Amino acid sequence: MKTTRFTAANGREVIKVVTDSGATGYIDADIPPGAIEALYRRLSADLKRPIAHSRRQLRQNKRRTKPMRKRSRRWGPSPHQWLPSRGRPLIVLR
Repeated sequence: MKTTRFTAANGREVIKVVTDSGATGYIDADIPPGAIEALYRRLSADLKRPIAHSRRQLRQNKRRTKPMRKRSRRWGPSPHQWLPSRGRPLIVLR
C-alpha cells in the first residue's frame, strides 16, 4: 500500500492511498490514522461475509426503527367510493 500527501485545489491536505490490488482512495489528512485503520478493518471484515448477511442486517434494522402504524378507526367506504365515476350519482349527498 502506497500513500502520498498533497494539497488539494481547495487548500486542504489530502492523502492518496493506492492499495496492492490497484484501488485508489483519497482521505482528508485531518482524520486521525487510528480511525482510518478501524474503518479499514471493519470494511475488510464485512467484505469477507456473504452479501445475504448484510441484507439480513439491513432488514432487521428497518424492522426495529420503523414503528407499526395502528388504525385509529374501522375501515369504511368514503363518500367518493359511493359515487360512480360517470353518469348520475346513485346517492345524493346533501
